[in-house]
Parts: sequence; C-alpha cells; structure tokens
Amino acid sequence: MFVAALWLAQMHLIIWTCNGFTPRFNTPPKPLSTNVNNSRHRGATTATMMVPIPLEELSNLLDGGGTTDIPFKESNLILSALTSETSGEVAKAAVITLLFGGGLIPSAIDANKSLIGTLRGKRRGGEDSTSSTYIQSSDAVGPPLPNSFLLFPAETIPLVDILAIVGRIDDFNSIADWKNLDSVKLSSSASVAPPMWLPRGEFKKNVRSAKWKGWPKDSKTGEPVGGKDLEREEGRRIGKANVVIGDAALDAIFDSWAWGSSVATPDKVQTTLTLYKKSDGSFDLDQFVQAAARGRAVTGFAALTFVFIQLIAYCCLFIAPLLRVVFNIDIGFGVLGDCDGTCTSLF
Repeated sequence: MFVAALWLAQMHLIIWTCNGFTPRFNTPPKPLSTNVNNSRHRGATTATMMVPIPLEELSNLLDGGGTTDIPFKESNLILSALTSETSGEVAKAAVITLLFGGGLIPSAIDANKSLIGTLRGKRRGGEDSTSSTYIQSSDAVGPPLPNSFLLFPAETIPLVDILAIVGRIDDFNSIADWKNLDSVKLSSSASVAPPMWLPRGEFKKNVRSAKWKGWPKDSKTGEPVGGKDLEREEGRRIGKANVVIGDAALDAIFDSWAWGSSVATPDKVQTTLTLYKKSDGSFDLDQFVQAAARGRAVTGFAALTFVFIQLIAYCCLFIAPLLRVVFNIDIGFGVLGDCDGTCTSLF
C-alpha cells in the first residue's frame, strides 16, 4: 500500500505540472477521493488521464482544425514572426539587395580599385601601357623635388629629372606639334577649329626625344637650379639624346597643366608654363611645385567627392534601413525601412 500511495503521489505531481499538455475532455474527470478504499478507482482515473492523444487528432490540432491548449504551437518563433508586415519588409530587402547589390556593388568595387590605382599607381591615364615601359628610376643623383609629397607620387621624384624636362622646353610649342596631333587629324568638322588634345603618353615620348637646351637657371638668383655641383655631376648625362627620365617626374610636369586630365590643350600648357618657365629661360622651382600640387589636388578632390557620393548612396540604400529595422535608430538618410516601435533619431 505504501508503494502504491507513493506512485500515486508522483503521478499527481506529474499531471499537475504538465496540465497544459493534457487534452481537454468533454466531461471533467471525477475528483480523487481521500478514502483509502477508493485507491483502485484512483488508479483507474489516473490511467484514464494519461492516455495519449491519437496521432490523427494531434495532426488535426496542429493544422489549426480546432482549438487547443498546446503551448508549443503558440510559442513558435517562426510562426509568430512571419506576419504580413515582416514578410513585406523581407521581400523589400531582398529586392533591394538583388537590384542594387547585383550591379552597384561589383561596379563600385571595380571603380574603387581604379581610384586607388590612380592615386597610388604608376599609370595616370592617357598613355598606352603596352607600347611604353614605365621607368621607375633614372638613377639620378642629388636631392628630391622639394615638397614632392604634395603630389603623392608612386616613387621619389629626383630634382634632376625635373630639370632634365624643363631644360628641353622653351614654350608650349616645344612639347608637341599641335596641328598634327591625332585629335586634329581625326576631326571631321571643317568649319570648327579641331580639338588639340595632347595625350600623356605622347608628351612623354616627345620630351624624351627633344633636344637639350641647357641647364635651367634659377629665376631669383640666376644660379643653376640645384647648385653648380649638381650641374657638374649630372649635366652631361641629362644633356644626352633620349636620356632616361623617370615617369614620375614627367607625370608631375604634365599634371601641372592637365589638372588631372589624360590630355593637355595648348592654352592650358601656355598659361601654366608662363608661371614657372620665364621668357628669359629661367626656372622658378617654387612656382612649379605649387602648380603641380594644384594639378594633383584636382585628382584628390575628385577622389574625395567620389567617396562622399558612395557614402550617401550606401547610407540611403543599406545602412540607414538596417539601423531602422534592427536597432530602431534613424540617422536621417532616405525613407527605406521602418522602426519597430519608437525610433530614436540621431540627427
């Protein structure tokens, strides 16, 4: 009897604890009697309450065919989360990701690679890399170009390389035959003046093959630029025909009047040359560094503008909607995405 009573107490505790998982009966079960003589009936009643639900009835209940007190159906996270509003948000996010992510993001990655290559690379546009070999160093001796860091070059620019270029230029007609450029020959308009566009690669080829006119003199002191010692050491080498000149120095000269473009026009070349190449043939080094820095600043400003445009686009399409939907934070970019409840505005 003691064992039976203990077993009955355990079953009472289990039934009371798991009451939410027991099925409803059409008639409530009879209350258990406290009489010891009714222990047989208590055992029968308990056995009746522990009968499991048939699989067919359980399937109908889970399919929503009737009411049930089964708590795990109501607490299912997936079923409770998939409402019509959340389904629309998920579909909208998927469409935006496929529409913009499929074309915008790969193109942006490629454009940023080109941007970094333009800022740090050795080719700056306007020349054919297959026909001309990039010269990284001319093995020139002497100091570097003052404040050349403003040009963010790919390598060090020797002052001698700059002098080797300036010593071959008198005026804007010294760097190209403007009337016989390819842009002039290909022009089909006879009534309008044809465009005179000098590509970067052609400029480099013309300067390297140009005749040496002498070591440039300082416009302020009249002394050789860089000093007489540097002239004696490097004057003969850079005065030779087809001298080796580094591409970084040629790019610095070209960018001083091209302002980030891949081609130069005679009016810009003439205007810029008069700033640092005087009529008496002297050379103003400070004016040249300033002109070259201004030319490269155009490229730097264009790079910053491109990054800013990307930031605005990504904030409107991806970052701001994500912050609204997930963190309930509104940063003020676009209208995509809705906050779930109170939205905290940062701006």
